[in-house]
Amino acid sequence: MDTITKDFDGVFRFTNPTDEDFTALWNNKEYTFPANRTVPLIIPNETLENIQEIRKKFAYKLAVREFYAGKEYNKMSKMGGGLPPTFNEKILEPMIEKCLLALPESRATTKQGKPTLDEKRLKGSKAVSGKDDLNQAFKDAEIIEKGVMPNSVI
Repeated sequence: MDTITKDFDGVFRFTNPTDEDFTALWNNKEYTFPANRTVPLIIPNETLENIQEIRKKFAYKLAVREFYAGKEYNKMSKMGGGLPPTFNEKILEPMIEKCLLALPESRATTKQGKPTLDEKRLKGSKAVSGKDDLNQAFKDAEIIEKGVMPNSVI
C-alpha cells in the first residue's frame, strides 16, 4: 500500500469504513472523519511522508476501536473467563487496509483542542557542571506542570 501510483494526485486520503464517525487527535487538533466516507488528509506543516504515517496511525487506532467494539473481542473475552483478551495485530490488518482504500469523498472537520501552555513560559535549561548546586542554579525557575499526551486518539 506504500507504493504511489501514477494516478496519485499529491493528496493522501483517509477512509472511515464504519457506520460511526471517528475522531483522532494530532498536534492538539481533533480530526473527525465522517462514517462511510473518504476524506483528503491535509495537515498543515507536515510533509507527505509524515501525512502518510499519520494516516496509518489513524487507521490503526480506528482498527483497534472497531476490534474492541466487535464480536471477535466479545468471543475472546468469554473464552478468557472475563480477562481482557490480547490479540495478534494481524487481526487488525483488514480494517487498516479498508481505511487506506477510497469510498465516496467528503471532508474531515477539525476542532482546536484545549489550549496548551503559553510558549513564552517555556524556557531553555541552564548549562551546569557536575560541581554546581542544582537547587541554587534553578531556584528562580518556574515549575511547569506536564500536560496531556499529544497525538493520541480520543
